[in-house]
Amino acid sequence: MTADDGVDRARLWREAGRYFADLDPEAAREPDEEGLVEWLDDIRERGAADPAVLMLVAEVDGEVVGEVAARLHEPLPSARWQLQRDLGRRRVHVGVLAVADDARRAGVGTALMAAVERWAADRGAAVITLETGLSNPTSVPFYERRMGYARQEVIFRKVLP
Repeated sequence: MTADDGVDRARLWREAGRYFADLDPEAAREPDEEGLVEWLDDIRERGAADPAVLMLVAEVDGEVVGEVAARLHEPLPSARWQLQRDLGRRRVHVGVLAVADDARRAGVGTALMAAVERWAADRGAAVITLETGLSNPTSVPFYERRMGYARQEVIFRKVLP
């Protein structure tokens, strides 16, 4: 990921927003265009300075067609009192995986997630976590069937009046 990727990443981010908003307009929206490149550039700069962060893009013919961001988490000092075993392990959480519409099912997401898994293993992580919408017709089969991830928890949401 470089400073030159900002415009392409913003395009990809807005495309992802449209996709998710089409799936669930109550929970997702297309991000505003104004200031988006600068916001993404700021995230990239902060991530580049943090050794616990991995941020990658996938390019085809010089155009960004995918991106992933992950963070390494150390075991919690309170892990011995926690109920969740993973809190006592070094773990990686994937915060973002986005693939352009026209690049889906072409191996882009697989390559990006494989890179995250190698990075995590190289750092001694025992587990990788991430979230996706249960009604997402592309990501759920991708993670379960293609990548071998298992459903662990459900996040409930209620819109208040």
